[in-house]
Amino acid sequence: MASDTHTAERYTPQERRARLRAFADRMLGHLEDLDPPQDASELERTVRVGLMIERLYARVDIAERRAPPPPLTPEQEAAEAAEAVQRRAEHHAYWVDRVNGLRLMREAEEAKTLKPAPAPVSAPSPPVYTDWPKTCDDDFEGYGDEDDDLIDDLSDEVIAPVAKPEPPLARVIDPQDPPQRPDYGGG
Repeated sequence: MASDTHTAERYTPQERRARLRAFADRMLGHLEDLDPPQDASELERTVRVGLMIERLYARVDIAERRAPPPPLTPEQEAAEAAEAVQRRAEHHAYWVDRVNGLRLMREAEEAKTLKPAPAPVSAPSPPVYTDWPKTCDDDFEGYGDEDDDLIDDLSDEVIAPVAKPEPPLARVIDPQDPPQRPDYGGG
């Protein structure tokens, strides 16, 4: 008994799982070699042993799924690094091809629908405003360059903001008055 207490320290987790699986395999082999049960008590015993073996397998499977992967050898690490470089190069090449293909498609579409450049449109000359019609300029004297306190340039004029109308006041319902219902003429 004293040697069995140190079992956990003697085996690594991988070794323990392997030994437990081997034990369950041996038990399953012995269960298959047994004679068929003749009465209810032998049947019950056989079913219990089968369930115990199933539990062992289930525990081993769960432990193997939860176990960390074994450490990689230097050859495996080098192979994974080479695969990563290859995948990165393939990914880059794919997107370079894709972008170049899209650029070529766009250039082809532009070549199909190439339109002549529109002729430049000259800006219209600004209108000339005068205070008086040309026929009246010669008739009046004294309306020249002197300051007459009138606003000549409209860009300097200050425009007052437009007042927004106030929203209507909420209707106050007096609780003493009964509500008025429209008469729809129904009877």
